[in-house]
Amino acid sequence: MPKIKLSPWQIAIEFLSVVFAVLLALGLNSYKANNDLESEAELLSSKIIKELKRNKLELDTVLIRNKDFKTYVDSLQAVDTLPQSLELSFASELLTKSAWDFTKASRSFSYLDEDFLEEAAALYERQDYYMHISNQMFQNLAEMLMTDPPMERTLIMSNYFLLNLNASGDNLAESYQEFLSKHVD
Repeated sequence: MPKIKLSPWQIAIEFLSVVFAVLLALGLNSYKANNDLESEAELLSSKIIKELKRNKLELDTVLIRNKDFKTYVDSLQAVDTLPQSLELSFASELLTKSAWDFTKASRSFSYLDEDFLEEAAALYERQDYYMHISNQMFQNLAEMLMTDPPMERTLIMSNYFLLNLNASGDNLAESYQEFLSKHVD
């Protein structure tokens, strides 16, 4: 088989076409990867919004029940004769943050809108604070009730507990509403 001799121009053109093909393939691959990450980021933001909507509904239900019970406790404090016992009826709900945890661990995290991320992070921090306050107050109230306090003290502590729990819950519900109003189409 005879050898084919290539001119320097032909070698340069061959080299440039190979380099161009490789760069084009890398560029297309990068473009597809970016599109995939952007699509995943959109999915993650929709999951966060869905989770926060569900948490807001759960919190709204808890607030209604706790405000009704606070009204009942307030009415008991206004009467002269207190009942011998009181059935405590506080509501609590586990507010989830799995969509947020999943988002933080995702490669698409950096593709989410920066304002959305900052606001979501602040909202989940408020949610964690509310859950911490709720858990701590339930623990404190349970420890107090184990000492079998007089009914007046039980009512005062229940009222204090509900006042703080409802105020914290109202603040969180307002934060949910602000976030959802801003980020839901």
